[in-house]
Amino acid sequence: MRNLKIVLFALAGFLINFSLRAQDADLLLKALAGNMDKISRFEADAVIKVDVDFISIKDRKMKVKFVSPDKFTFDVEGLALLPKKGLQMDYLQILKTKFTAIEVGEEVIKINKTRIIKVIPEAEDSDVILAQLWIDPELSRIMRMKTYTRKSGSYVIDFEYNDNLRPLPDITTVSFEISNMTFPTKAMNEIMTKGLQMPDSLPKKATVTVLYSNYKIVNK
Repeated sequence: MRNLKIVLFALAGFLINFSLRAQDADLLLKALAGNMDKISRFEADAVIKVDVDFISIKDRKMKVKFVSPDKFTFDVEGLALLPKKGLQMDYLQILKTKFTAIEVGEEVIKINKTRIIKVIPEAEDSDVILAQLWIDPELSRIMRMKTYTRKSGSYVIDFEYNDNLRPLPDITTVSFEISNMTFPTKAMNEIMTKGLQMPDSLPKKATVTVLYSNYKIVNK
């Protein structure tokens, strides 16, 4: 009987702790979403830099437009990229759906102390299986996100901010597997026919860095 009581007390303690961590996670995510909800729309200029060893891709300029709550449009020519969601701050779309979340720890990213939240979308048809968010609780903005998807594998987005309080990043860096990236057909054909690289010697990872500037923001 004594052992049963110990087990029950331990289980109760675990459930209470789990519930409190889930509540903390919900509050952090609510504050993060609320920070972005202040923005009705914005547009910005951006430069895309693709870093992959076996092919040279010129920097591209694009115009980014956003309309609340989560509608992004991109005006860019001659560049096909996957995962495309990595350029859309897709945590906004996740937070607009039903999900289960729990806080799992803390980590310092550069000089920012963040709290780590795991988010599992509840919709059965969701492409996102799991997202892990590193949130700055002081400014209620995201510093890093790792996303696991059904169709595009996994990718990591790092968010950097200049000395300002807005929730919009000045730089985002998306890191992902080469298999999740689509290159121009002409460029790939040239690589293969000229024997510049054998398929099994291609690098496994790539990064895409987006530099934002000239933000024009309309608040609600």
